[in-house]
Amino acid sequence: CENGFILDGFPRTVKQAEMLDEMLHQNQEKVNRVISLEVPDGVLTERVCGRWVHKNSGRSYHVEFNPPKSLGDQTPSTATMLDDETNEPLMQRGDDTEE
Repeated sequence: CENGFILDGFPRTVKQAEMLDEMLHQNQEKVNRVISLEVPDGVLTERVCGRWVHKNSGRSYHVEFNPPKSLGDQTPSTATMLDDETNEPLMQRGDDTEE
């Protein structure tokens, strides 16, 4: 990118960081600035564990901040978390857990 770029959530692993370093070196580029956001673990867990996605469209929902209409006052599950437009079940990513 002629005017720079932003990496959000990348790299996530040492291997990815090494590959990024190599790519930047090959292109005679470097990282000029880094922003690190400090967020309490409990807040991160709440945000991650509350995310639900409609697989085909990528529409995202959150049980607290952007719940689908189908949830109402019910407990989040694949039966209660349905896409607002298609009424198809939403899914959670495999890594959207507390572990």
